[in-house]
Amino acid sequence: ETRPLDPPALGHREVGTLADGRVEVRPSTLGEAAGLGLFARERVQPGEVVSTYHGSLLYKEEMAPEADASYIVRLPNAGGALVNGKPYADAIRANPANPSADGCHVPLAGAAAWGFGAGAMANDPRDKRRTNALLAFVKPAAVGKAVADLAVVRPVLLATRQIEPGEEVFYSYGSNKPFERLRQALQAAQQKEAKGKQIGCKLVWREHGVI
Repeated sequence: ETRPLDPPALGHREVGTLADGRVEVRPSTLGEAAGLGLFARERVQPGEVVSTYHGSLLYKEEMAPEADASYIVRLPNAGGALVNGKPYADAIRANPANPSADGCHVPLAGAAAWGFGAGAMANDPRDKRRTNALLAFVKPAAVGKAVADLAVVRPVLLATRQIEPGEEVFYSYGSNKPFERLRQALQAAQQKEAKGKQIGCKLVWREHGVI
């Protein structure tokens, strides 16, 4: 059964968690290189929240140079604040029993991640025709406009069309993931360097004593 959920009604709640059964995490249909992906377990209507994007709040200055930035989302009009969804992904990868019998990947029993929004697990298909969600930012419900204006926005995934049960949730990372281009450029440079090293020498077999 569909449970309509509009952004204004979100408040401080976590939605699209593995505990509430709205979504699940399984290997992405994009292939092995994409890793895990986010899938709907129930029908989601256009404009409804698929999942909140749970993560830790941090600033660029706090990031280590070698930090994995692939799960980081920039919060607009928030003084450079970022949300890092990697701890959520790490909580799922920490379970040695994955995958379960139904092919899903879940955190350890009793882990806090069960109650957090799983938006960080959604992939970018690199094809706009396949996207069915977008990353939006909403303010938690607050008493009085002054308090609401001071509240930090929350990243959430909204459905851009009807998403059916079992369908993978895709959205375009765009500029909201500020370090995605940097990561891709670094990855390309590393692959190019590795390729150059591979052809640097050639081993030739010769019998012992023959030069």
